[in-house]
Amino acid sequence: MNPVNFEDMNCIFKAEGCGDLPALKTDKHIVSCWEMTEKEKKEFMKTGKIYLSVRGNIQPPVALYVDRPYIRQ
Repeated sequence: MNPVNFEDMNCIFKAEGCGDLPALKTDKHIVSCWEMTEKEKKEFMKTGKIYLSVRGNIQPPVALYVDRPYIRQ
């Protein structure tokens, strides 16, 4: 999957050794939008599964959505 720009993004996170991460940052959430490759779409259609990997040794609260997970202002 690849992070993509989206209409409501208001920042881009950058880190050495990583690609840019367009995001919407509010006082309560950080939301990013990801797009599947054609290969990933085929695998998802076959299995219906998505795996989430978080770097580090703690698990912050996370959620996956198919629709926008915030109310537009």
